[in-house]
Amino acid sequence: MKIAILASNLSPEAGGYSESSFLLREALDKGKNQVFLLGYWASNSIILVYKLVYKINLFNSIFLKIFPFSFSFYKKIKIIKPDIIDVQGLWNSISIFNFFYFRFNSTPYIITPRGMLDNWALKKSYLKKKFFYHLLEKKNIKNAACIRVTSLLEAKNIRFLGFKNKIVNIPNCIKIPRLNLKIKKNSIKRILFLSRLNPKKGIIELLNAWKIIQDKNLDWELVICGFDENGLKKKLLDLSVQLNLKRIDWHEYVTGNEKDKLYKSCDLFILPSYSENFGLVVAEALSFGLPVITTVNTPWKLLNKKGCGWCIQLEKKKIVSTINYAMNLSNKERFKMGKKGRKWMIKDYSLNVMKMKMNRVYNWIVNKESEPKDLLVK
Repeated sequence: MKIAILASNLSPEAGGYSESSFLLREALDKGKNQVFLLGYWASNSIILVYKLVYKINLFNSIFLKIFPFSFSFYKKIKIIKPDIIDVQGLWNSISIFNFFYFRFNSTPYIITPRGMLDNWALKKSYLKKKFFYHLLEKKNIKNAACIRVTSLLEAKNIRFLGFKNKIVNIPNCIKIPRLNLKIKKNSIKRILFLSRLNPKKGIIELLNAWKIIQDKNLDWELVICGFDENGLKKKLLDLSVQLNLKRIDWHEYVTGNEKDKLYKSCDLFILPSYSENFGLVVAEALSFGLPVITTVNTPWKLLNKKGCGWCIQLEKKKIVSTINYAMNLSNKERFKMGKKGRKWMIKDYSLNVMKMKMNRVYNWIVNKESEPKDLLVK
């Protein structure tokens, strides 16, 4: 089966969007499948974690910052002649290309919205999206053979908008790192925030919470690492000076082995986000044996039940009390939580799990095999 995955931004700065697009291709491109990944490269750097092969196609565009567009992208789809297309995301030229390719070829396609139909995302550039929605995107979504979500929270948002398509719930996958987990005995312990530097990620709320926490936990430091979006980092640095914040380790954006080393050097992970359709960094942190603190605005409510973290309300008092509690656990207690989280990731979020689920969906649509009822959202 020929599968074409269309992505708007494959640059490392796109974070989980880019990482999971590459991982999806890697997981599926085995056996009888030929899986092609097409996407724009919007980075000034040439850092690429994944080995380039002829099935990975990167395109440039003079309008990258505004609206990436390349006729070469559409021509490549025509050359590949896929049996099915998987559209990763909305509100960009890949929707246009898919829309017209479907009109002329009737090739079935899946839409993976990547959180772009969530309330937070819809409010950003609202008027432009409303125009694009009625012009093309609404039809594009309605004609999809099915919609793939990565959480039930995302499915709920899509149903609220009135779409009747069949929806499959298949979370993103991660590469499970090889580890020899040991109880850490660092004199200075570290809590890590690793994500895009974007207000949506709750980074400002985290800094305000750290103001209260820092003098109560002198053996802890806060590590902040992420790609600087729209110059926010300077504002964050100014805020840290205003708040007289101490023991913050500001890291440049990292990928590959450097990112792995960063996870291994830390003791806790936090993502106090306003909205996440998945939150790949949460899964990554758990796979490295880190207990996680995140919010109910993410699809990680099972953290509490699984005993490997805390899923809390995005409130200053709650953030402060939860971080304080986590920091005052013993190294052994955090180690036990980390083991539970890693075991969970191996069982439910590995590449093989993703491959089996997605193959069932593609075969259902293309080869008319049995409907994957256990994956469908009722």
